[in-house]
Amino acid sequence: MEVTLNPETGRLPVQVVEHLHRLLGGDAHVEDMVLQFIGEKYGAKNLLYLPPHVASQIIKRPADFLRAVKNHCEPELPF
Repeated sequence: MEVTLNPETGRLPVQVVEHLHRLLGGDAHVEDMVLQFIGEKYGAKNLLYLPPHVASQIIKRPADFLRAVKNHCEPELPF
């Protein structure tokens, strides 16, 4: 899936963010780690501000992204 920014807002389209949220959503702890990770790694305040190429890769391989989030936020706990 090719993701592009909404030209009017400069953010990801809401439909893409909703899809990402369904893929990555879980309990509050996981969602907090996702927000911490994207903030520290990409400077994104939330999913709306992810770079399009990152959103595309998450959609293709959400488990890999969640593994990277977990390894970044809780490296001491094995996945």
